Amino acid sequence: MSKETSVNMIVIDDSFNNEEKLVSTIRSLGTTARSVRVEDDEDLEEALKKTTPDLLIYSNGMELIDLPSTIKILTDHKLINTTSVLTACREGNANDLDLVMSQGANDQIDLNNEAHLKNVLHRELLQIKNNKRLAKIEVAYLESKKRIESLMDSSRDAIAYIHEGMHIYSNQSYLELFGFEENEDLEGTPILDMVSSDDQNNFKKFLRNYGKKSTIESFESGMKNADGTEFNGKIEFSPASIDGEPCIQIIIRNELDQKELEKQINLLSQRDQVTGLYNRQFFLDSLEKIISKAKKDKTESALLYLSLDNFHDMKTKLGVIGGDQLLIDIAELLKKICSANDVLARFDGHNFTIIHEKSNRKDAETYGNKLREAIEQFNTEINGTKTNTTCTIGISLIEKESPESSEILLRAEKAAEESQALGPNKVSVYVPKEGELTQKEVDTKVSSALLAALKNDMFVLNYQPVISLHGDIEERYEVYVRMKDKKGAIIMPDDFIPAAERSGLMPLVDRWVISNALKVLMAQKKAKKDTKFFIKLSEASLRDEKLLPWLEQKIHAANINKNAIIFEIKESVAVTNLKQSKALGEGLAALDCGFALDDFGTGMNPFQLLKHIPVDYLKIESSFMDKLSTNTQNQETVKNITETATKMGKLTIAQCIHDASSLSVLWGMGVNFIQGNFLQEPMAELNYDFSEMAG
Repeated sequence: MSKETSVNMIVIDDSFNNEEKLVSTIRSLGTTARSVRVEDDEDLEEALKKTTPDLLIYSNGMELIDLPSTIKILTDHKLINTTSVLTACREGNANDLDLVMSQGANDQIDLNNEAHLKNVLHRELLQIKNNKRLAKIEVAYLESKKRIESLMDSSRDAIAYIHEGMHIYSNQSYLELFGFEENEDLEGTPILDMVSSDDQNNFKKFLRNYGKKSTIESFESGMKNADGTEFNGKIEFSPASIDGEPCIQIIIRNELDQKELEKQINLLSQRDQVTGLYNRQFFLDSLEKIISKAKKDKTESALLYLSLDNFHDMKTKLGVIGGDQLLIDIAELLKKICSANDVLARFDGHNFTIIHEKSNRKDAETYGNKLREAIEQFNTEINGTKTNTTCTIGISLIEKESPESSEILLRAEKAAEESQALGPNKVSVYVPKEGELTQKEVDTKVSSALLAALKNDMFVLNYQPVISLHGDIEERYEVYVRMKDKKGAIIMPDDFIPAAERSGLMPLVDRWVISNALKVLMAQKKAKKDTKFFIKLSEASLRDEKLLPWLEQKIHAANINKNAIIFEIKESVAVTNLKQSKALGEGLAALDCGFALDDFGTGMNPFQLLKHIPVDYLKIESSFMDKLSTNTQNQETVKNITETATKMGKLTIAQCIHDASSLSVLWGMGVNFIQGNFLQEPMAELNYDFSEMAG
């Protein structure tokens, strides 16, 4: 778990010592815990008015509130799907694990078993981090989609999409060009109807031939609008897709308005579509310029990272549209307060960033408090309800000796997290500690350790069983890599994989894993065991043109059983590397290796991807396993993925299983395999009894 994260935690316990132990353990895992301790239902209700918990820990044996009541309160507040619930065993108050999980808990921890406590908390914290990251990605995707739609609608060029010769979308300029009022009036109309009679045969021939290509081409033709008036034009064709379905984009350009269009596109590309403020990319570009200016002119400025407190709670109460309106109102307030020379942007979600020029530490802190107080005193009415909020502000100074932009931004985020740890409505200035390393320096240090580990064989493999739900007792394991430090202590992947990716060392790590996994498979074959390994590949390895020839040499030399290795890449990586993914899938099939897509099901139309990439297994996105036994939306998603995969002849794997109640649900849906720490955590030995599930 990254040291840059923090979690909101509610502890239901009558012992301060137990709460302190949990906070201390989480801190030892590199995470800040903002904890609230409660003892009854009234305390819990009051706490939920002030905070949105990422983690709730219920101590067994509480007299004033039981676990079912706790789950009901979370459900009433619509927090049951976003809060990780653990029960804690205290001396003399152990509960049946199956019982507490059937009541809604994710797992149970033992306060007197430090190793188990750390392992479970580490897993839950990692899941919380992933959920937050996913939420940010979803927001970024929706904002990107809005921006694209806005650009399309504002274009002076006539743009339309056709599928099998029929219109499926037209922008306003296209409608006006051909004399239609609404997009619905044109949907389903053949494009041939818009072409003059004299040119229809040539147009048919062109369109028939173009369907076999994937290039941008032009066709000059006579056209006619709705009242029969004919005119000449040049149509530009290019391949496209809508909701994952292939189609053709056609553009009839208005050359006279091209400069004005470019101006509008440039303006739109700088703006956030919800608030109208500058967007993230424009802000980052501006930050680079301010840093260069600070180094050249020896000026001082400040970056303020402003995060609205309890925004997720407010969005739940106000709804999505109401939440957007709150962001718009706050943006308008900030525009009124900020200086004319400030660069004010909506950075992401409910976070705003401001570059305040010619500002030293004292000035920046004063300015931050001015913004904080303005938001605290601000009231607005949304959906007939008076609404107000507070904010937390982190400040990073920009000076002559400042590091690169990513580090300055990271420092401001850290300062905001430090503020949040003290409670809402605070301002903090980040002050680098003596000898503190920047992220780039940390990566350099980790990279050095990675190279030493590769040279001195200081990695180890762990294995987690992938278990059949339908009686297949073949041995399947997912392979995980761990690194050892100089003293032999284990370093988890979260602490070295990101640095390996940033420094370009992941292909070397991947090859170490593959080479050593092959040695283990050779030993398993010699022992008359038909073992299969799932091995992850990084995006850098996917892009490595030398990977397949290297694999061919290694696999042939090892002489392992056919289909003993299934290589997997993430769905998101496959989408952005379609050509390489297809080539890899075909190459692996030739080597008698399997191919899997990890985190499957997050795209708009994920099965469209399978028309291009030959895969054998689909590892369903782990977030869909969250509260699966009670979350009907997740159940519907998993069911649809499984049914479609079965029809296409693909095998499905449900990963990150948290509880026993999910097993019967997954079995009923026809999921082929399951995997997760609930069944067995990654271990150094291949000793799982696969016959247990079959029995």
